[in-house]
Amino acid sequence: MEEKTMSRKATKNRDYLKDEDKVNDRANGNLSQRLGLLRTILTELEVDWTDIGLNTLTGKNLVSRSGAEQIGTGIVGELLSRQRKVDHREHWLIRSYLAELGFEISHLHTGQGDVASRRVSIERKEDDLLPSLFDERRLRQLGAMREEAEFSFIVITKSWDEVKKDAEQKGMSTRTLLGYIASLCSIGYPPLFIPDHFDAANLMHRIVEKIEDDLPRLYVPRPNAPKATDYRDAMIEALPKVGIKTRRKLVEAFGSFSCLANATVDEIKSVEGIGEKTAQRIYDVFHDGAIE
Repeated sequence: MEEKTMSRKATKNRDYLKDEDKVNDRANGNLSQRLGLLRTILTELEVDWTDIGLNTLTGKNLVSRSGAEQIGTGIVGELLSRQRKVDHREHWLIRSYLAELGFEISHLHTGQGDVASRRVSIERKEDDLLPSLFDERRLRQLGAMREEAEFSFIVITKSWDEVKKDAEQKGMSTRTLLGYIASLCSIGYPPLFIPDHFDAANLMHRIVEKIEDDLPRLYVPRPNAPKATDYRDAMIEALPKVGIKTRRKLVEAFGSFSCLANATVDEIKSVEGIGEKTAQRIYDVFHDGAIE
């Protein structure tokens, strides 16, 4: 049902291609609008951007007009492949700031949050923070974000004092509010309170930039006087999306590192807290080393 709804939305989002004025507006718009237009056209034509040479630089003499065109299309291909997007319903300042940095203004579904890239999903809360406290969809949304992206965050564009004041006006005790924040922390989503929208946009951009562009750095602490099980635990915690709690569940389910390495995707997925995408990433580590 959800796939059909998303399909209808995607088709509706491409309807503007029939309007020449709207197409021209986007073609002459900012970088975000032009990237969105290009991706929409490629989707409509059912053409993959890699099939038209947007990621390929060839030729002996790039210092020429044709060489410059190749470099330009290569840059476009790189921007498309990054899949950096900001939801069209976002605050206008955040939306416009990220658009100027090359983020596509797009319709993001629940699992993608409000700002997204290949590996990152960021959800922003403001006046909708407190209502979400009593909304059971919150946990489903956070779970979907975790499955959608390798790294996920919550940014709250209010100060802690403002949030407490809102809670008091709604008759909510500070104890209850702290319990909510603690619950977010316990499932791996410590909220980041950034009341200024420009600073929040800058932070979200820097988070995406750090994770997507920096060289990967993996640190696993060496245990003191280590036993074989200590090394096993450290290696399991180095797997994608695996922390202490998930590691314990994996050890309980499989017992040894070798058994985990030989497990199927379905067997890994059967462990509580591990979804389809995470299970596939863990499986890929042992079988082809390619994590996307």
